[in-house]
Amino acid sequence: MRASLTEDRGSGDLLLLFKTVGLLILLLVIIALFFLGGMIVVDRVVMPAFTKLGSEVELPDIVDQDFYAAKRALTELGLELEKIEEEFSSVYEEGHIIEQTPPPFTKVKRGRTVGVVVSRGPEEIVIPDLTRLSEDQARARLREFGLLLGSVTSRPDNAPEGTVIDQRPVANVKSLRKRRVDLVISSGPARLSVRIPLLVNEGLGRALDIIRELNGLVWIEWVEDDESVMMTVIGQSPEPGSEVEGKPIFDLRVAIRTGFTPAPPDTVGIGAPPPLIRRLQFPPFPPLALRSAGMSRRPL
Repeated sequence: MRASLTEDRGSGDLLLLFKTVGLLILLLVIIALFFLGGMIVVDRVVMPAFTKLGSEVELPDIVDQDFYAAKRALTELGLELEKIEEEFSSVYEEGHIIEQTPPPFTKVKRGRTVGVVVSRGPEEIVIPDLTRLSEDQARARLREFGLLLGSVTSRPDNAPEGTVIDQRPVANVKSLRKRRVDLVISSGPARLSVRIPLLVNEGLGRALDIIRELNGLVWIEWVEDDESVMMTVIGQSPEPGSEVEGKPIFDLRVAIRTGFTPAPPDTVGIGAPPPLIRRLQFPPFPPLALRSAGMSRRPL
């Protein structure tokens, strides 16, 4: 009889141990599912088990609402609101909800927690310095920073042709991604237009001073002409009043007496003396555009 009671007590203790171990295993499985990403199982199995006695409510659409305003609204419905992540957004204002889980209009039990992603507002960046880069390099740098190319214009500048010489917005200011940046590209050094003055009937010295002021170059033809004033300009090219871009190059015909050998003129800064003197009999006289007539010239 005593042995029978002992056996029954041992069987009861063993059964209690099995139940305890089973409950512990069940608890460990639930914890493992939760921490290993088993949110779906918890959401669809565990949560309904705990809230099956509660009433259901329809989850409102809280996207684009302020987080704290949405929290108050859900509290009135018996729901909880939890911020699970923050992201930059150029669409939603800072502190507003970008996404919610479960989605809007889902039927949920009271006491349910709703997870949301909240906007951090637009992401600010610092505008890079694009000057001295080629246009292609500047375009690549804009893509790297998440910026867009705006207008591209050009203007003369001493910077190498095709390089960026200005930008808007300027470098090192804060801006938002997707901002458009306008570029100004160098078209190379400016080629200034020079109006050609009238040099005919001027003395050679005065004519050379005018050419020097224009930063020009000069070729001189000595013309034996006993009817004109000695050492005066009797012909020129380009034509007076015409427009020439950049450094003007003058062809001058200067009158000298027959048989006279003039001294080399003072052409400092505008040329060098010719290797020999050319004498042209007058008349006849060639057209003013000497170089176009095929005459070889070297700058004085």
